[in-house]
Amino acid sequence: MTERVLNVPPVSLFTTNADAARVVSLPPPRDNGCFGVMKVGAAIVADGSAAGAITKEQLRDCLFSGIGIVGLARTDLGELPLKTTPSGGARNPYEAYVLAYNVQDLPNGLYHYSALDTLPSAETVLGGQDWFSGASALILLVATFARTAWKYRHPTGFRVVLIEAGHIAQNMLLAATANGLVATPTCALNDNVIETMLDIDPVMRSPIYAVAVGTRSETATIADLVDWSAVEHQQ
Repeated sequence: MTERVLNVPPVSLFTTNADAARVVSLPPPRDNGCFGVMKVGAAIVADGSAAGAITKEQLRDCLFSGIGIVGLARTDLGELPLKTTPSGGARNPYEAYVLAYNVQDLPNGLYHYSALDTLPSAETVLGGQDWFSGASALILLVATFARTAWKYRHPTGFRVVLIEAGHIAQNMLLAATANGLVATPTCALNDNVIETMLDIDPVMRSPIYAVAVGTRSETATIADLVDWSAVEHQQ
């Protein structure tokens, strides 16, 4: 029997146009370019014993695609960083910390400007989600609110910061897929562990999102997509 939350029946998670008076059918997505990468999708990094190492170049691509600065714009507010992802007012509130567990030619550690020898496990950092145990690396997106609040001092500024994490993570997922890796985002973070590990003031800086990156397990998970050609496309 389907479990109910607060005695509320499950709700539909998608809508079809089955009852519409007129339906226009669209062809399946293309398989080339970015569309092919998107269709591969993300998968849960499971079974740590089966996980393989990723390369520094693959990790670099994931990081650059999400937070890479491609240039500086000179404005009356100073030089503003132009990134690979949208940033409200070009305030660039995010920095990334990498927990390297299994990256070729990179000692295990926490990387930003320094490294730690002993790391909490991925599942500890991600709130007990043990299916992330096979991750080769975790990318933690940590927001520095003052960067955006300096310009946007109303509540919308906070909203902008949170939305930006999604832009960054999506590019990282695409870069991981293009490199033949699997990646999964999550906001189920153990804030206390991360704040202690990074030694940050949670009022001024906060972990918002994480992307786990690794190799595909030999064992399929519920996150692996079925063959799209065998899926009936609903209108």
